[in-house]
Amino acid sequence: MLLSRGIGLKISTCNALIWTVSRSQGVISGYEIYREVFGSDSEKIETSFKNAKRVVRIRPNVHTFNALMACFYREGLFERVEDTWIEMESLRCEPNCSSYSVWMAVLCEEGKMIEAEKLLEEMRDKNVERNTVAYNTIIGGFCKIGEIGRGEEFFREMGLDGVESSCSTFEHIVNGYCRVGDVDSAMLVYKDMIRKTFRPESSTIEALIRWLCDKRRVSEAMEILRVGVEKFGLSPTKNSYMFVIKGFCEDGKMEEALKVQAEMVGKGFEPSLEIYNAFIDGYMERGNVEMAKMLRTEMLETQKREEDG
Repeated sequence: MLLSRGIGLKISTCNALIWTVSRSQGVISGYEIYREVFGSDSEKIETSFKNAKRVVRIRPNVHTFNALMACFYREGLFERVEDTWIEMESLRCEPNCSSYSVWMAVLCEEGKMIEAEKLLEEMRDKNVERNTVAYNTIIGGFCKIGEIGRGEEFFREMGLDGVESSCSTFEHIVNGYCRVGDVDSAMLVYKDMIRKTFRPESSTIEALIRWLCDKRRVSEAMEILRVGVEKFGLSPTKNSYMFVIKGFCEDGKMEEALKVQAEMVGKGFEPSLEIYNAFIDGYMERGNVEMAKMLRTEMLETQKREEDG
């Protein structure tokens, strides 16, 4: 209505509209608004509206493109992020740290770490601020593909640049070490993370517990579970409970396993077939055949109810 009356919109208003539509109706709808407001390249970013009293001339700025790229990225439309980046460059609109971070995140998701690293260097060359998000993106990318050494290098560089690390920084590295099975290094980084009073995610706790239990370090895994609940108020995942229960059963500590199972049920998680089998194997190892038989019967009945239900 405003445009039909020849009333020009401020660029901040246009950007807010694109962002809101993209978030509520999907980025494709937001992109349609972008084209309606700014036109296409062939129109030289000049938009004429039917019955308008005058021609509305407006150019997108870096925040316009950032909104589109962030929403395309969130919906997994990585090719459209690249298209938006190219369009931004063609209009001689200089990208800022947020622009680089989104494009870098796409490259990291696709495993194109050489290109992502070059992008970080380009930021330095162009005196674009390399903030916590930018560093976390490159660190997370290298940790995700198992190149923890490179991730640690950028972590050190981050500190030398005077950029504050965040909880995500440590979680990337902890999860990276867990992926390659280096639980000792993962624990060192985790303890440093706790000292800095960062609150870990439940997924990070699960990864640590899984690998500690795999290394038969169940008591340490149980301590991490306790700290997560009591100190940080986390709600452990069902898998976290399962790994600890299986670990205790494998060590023959059935009483401890039962306590953890009771806590798990109290959190609303039902025992899985894997947990039943862990208890059955544990009791069999201890020679308690009767308890093993009772649990096997209970397991089969539960399985039948699930199949019928």
